[in-house]
Amino acid sequence: MELKQRLIRQVNVYRVITGVGFIIAMVLVMVIPAQMSGASPWAYYYGVKNFSHGKLVIDDRLMFQQMNDARQKGGVLMQYVKLGVNKWALEKAPGYVFYQVPFEWMGIPRLANVLLAAGMVIVMYLLLKRIRDEKTACIGSLLILFAPIGLIMLNRAYMDTFASLAFLAMGGGLYFYYLLEREKWSRLKGGVVLFIAFLLISWSVVTRQSNLLIAIIFALHYAVIRINTLRKGDRTWLRPEIPAVILGVGLPMVALLLYNYFVFGSVLDYGYKHSIFPVKFAYQYLGQVNASGQSIPLKIISDNLKTVPLALLKGFPVLVIGVPALITVLYQKFSRKQSSPPGLWAGLRTELPWDTLLVLIGWFFSVYVLYMLYEFTAEFLTTGASFFRFSRYYLPGLFPVALVSSLVVSRLKPKYILPIMFVIIVAGIALYLQVALNPKA
Repeated sequence: MELKQRLIRQVNVYRVITGVGFIIAMVLVMVIPAQMSGASPWAYYYGVKNFSHGKLVIDDRLMFQQMNDARQKGGVLMQYVKLGVNKWALEKAPGYVFYQVPFEWMGIPRLANVLLAAGMVIVMYLLLKRIRDEKTACIGSLLILFAPIGLIMLNRAYMDTFASLAFLAMGGGLYFYYLLEREKWSRLKGGVVLFIAFLLISWSVVTRQSNLLIAIIFALHYAVIRINTLRKGDRTWLRPEIPAVILGVGLPMVALLLYNYFVFGSVLDYGYKHSIFPVKFAYQYLGQVNASGQSIPLKIISDNLKTVPLALLKGFPVLVIGVPALITVLYQKFSRKQSSPPGLWAGLRTELPWDTLLVLIGWFFSVYVLYMLYEFTAEFLTTGASFFRFSRYYLPGLFPVALVSSLVVSRLKPKYILPIMFVIIVAGIALYLQVALNPKA
């Protein structure tokens, strides 16, 4: 009888809905062969093959052999960069490749992203359950699962895009969860969770180096709150926390710097420095003009503003509710009026403390502002390219949008929640299938 009651407590409708949603998403992803269109999947494909055999650098013979092999399979290998005589290296950051190597050894490379998706959903669910309730946790989990660009990049097993979100979402979510639950845990348990949080955040940087901006925001947040506790004379948690943070940040960074040193000859060198593609950002062209005398930074921004917004709405339909949701949260934070009934909307004032909200806003803008300055989407891609080729760069910014949206949507009446979630999920599936079933997309 006691076991039955325990099971009833553990299994509720929101967990069932989340579990069924996860299974549906994974079936949609796995029943369709992994898409390999474009250059990036082939670079990761051969990068994983080479890394799994201990070859961080390859010679001319193997390079030309793999180029020919890719051509015969209908692909193209052009994102290995030449470093010198008889020496080629992967253009991409190595984090996702290293992560996928064990799955390659086991012959199950596509499960690498599935495991990341499971971890991301679990962290999102736990965090939102702690912040509000399980209905909110269910909504947030489904919003982050069924973003079209998320499903598309889940399918593309040989790309780092989904991992660039998942590592960051798991690490950032665990960090917030730690701050909420720390007082209930032993110092050892708290130190382990904090270590894992910073390890995942840092590994997201090794996976996609532009995530460094977000990692810096988390580091600054931690530094500020701990300086404040020190000023109050509280040193209780510093002993387990400091080693956890140093190791969590340090291990991935040391791994990246060693990789750069042994592959490129310098800890500050990396693959994109040798790229033949336009992969710089507008700020790197400050003061420069093109042949017609137009400012290069302004042209990059202008071209992105013409093509990216529509692609973002297709890649992230949740933005339609995400932006109003953020405005609602900010209104409640600044408003002095009490809501009616009490607590329904006013709870937003305390569910997201100012410091947490500022981290989420910084996280969002670190992605969206940075990639609106990206030369590749402005200069290389054309308006005829599929929406996912523009919006995939913005995927790491999905977590704060889904989290804030779920806190607002969960407060609506069921007659509004159900249609909103239905439209978001159906749109996500339809847009995913539009790309996944088109080999040339």
